[in-house]
Amino acid sequence: MTDIGTLCTRLNLDDAAVRRVLDSERAAGRSAPWYVQALLGLGAWITAAIMIVFIAVFLDFALDVNEPGLGSAAIGAVMFAGGLLIQAKSKANVFAEQFAIAVTAAGAAVAAVSLWFEFDSAWIAAALAAAMTTVDIAVGRHAQQQFLLAALAIGIGIAALADAMTAPQVNIVALAAPIGALLYVWPPRKDVRPTATALLLTMPGYELVVDGLYAPVYGSGGWIARIVTMITVLGLAALRARDAAPKARPALLLVGLIAAAICLLLPPGGSAALVILMLAFTLGHWPLAIVGVLLEIYFVPRFYYDLDLTLLDKSWILLAVGGALLAACAVLRRSGAAPS
Repeated sequence: MTDIGTLCTRLNLDDAAVRRVLDSERAAGRSAPWYVQALLGLGAWITAAIMIVFIAVFLDFALDVNEPGLGSAAIGAVMFAGGLLIQAKSKANVFAEQFAIAVTAAGAAVAAVSLWFEFDSAWIAAALAAAMTTVDIAVGRHAQQQFLLAALAIGIGIAALADAMTAPQVNIVALAAPIGALLYVWPPRKDVRPTATALLLTMPGYELVVDGLYAPVYGSGGWIARIVTMITVLGLAALRARDAAPKARPALLLVGLIAAAICLLLPPGGSAALVILMLAFTLGHWPLAIVGVLLEIYFVPRFYYDLDLTLLDKSWILLAVGGALLAACAVLRRSGAAPS
């Protein structure tokens, strides 16, 4: 590899001037263009996937390990630790960072699922995934990685809950929404926003899976889940009103009451999405607002699958909800409480 001095000599450039330009670029913290970083990140994930497939094939053909167990769990733990080690050693390297994230997340998944198969217990797998998420939070390097690990722990936890309960699990899963909202409103010393985001998406994600595989949870089902989200929405509205100007508080409380009433009408997933929207309104967080709107775009049309009501009744309900929201928006704008 040619050094800067040799390159400047060959091209007849001022060595000192070139070094000053390079130092200024490093000081400014300028990185590669986004498309270059995207290609590097994609290449890192592809490389990690190829490595994981190679390990699986090697275990199957060379060691005759065709079912997850303690051996594959140990390999997953080594992958998890290796990914964290790569992150500790790499500096401002997009490929290395994304490769490490892929290896760490895959290692956690392999270790947790292997213990699940070995002991036939999703609770043990969920506990291991939660422990790995805790380790990652303590290290605190990448939000993307923390989100993936938290989502893994939550997903396996819901599977364990489904194995242990015959009744609908939606009422317990709904508790994830207020916990995620609390972590956003009163964050701890460590950055746990990725974990909080995973908790906020737990109820909508659960409903998406259940709605796709089984019967949707509408009608008279999931009332406790609706009440949990309703209380969460009212709490967020009260918190927003407390920090607002006195003349804006009635309008904010009105919005909270309307949103809480809508929670009782929508399916539990739609009510959880409304929690995300209210949290975004409380914090002025646009990414959460976009996620909440996209989820509602799915769940509101699914309201029509509620067989306990006629199509005309559902139409009137949605018309009334839309009118109430427009009225609340007008009140907010008049009071000056609407976010800019």
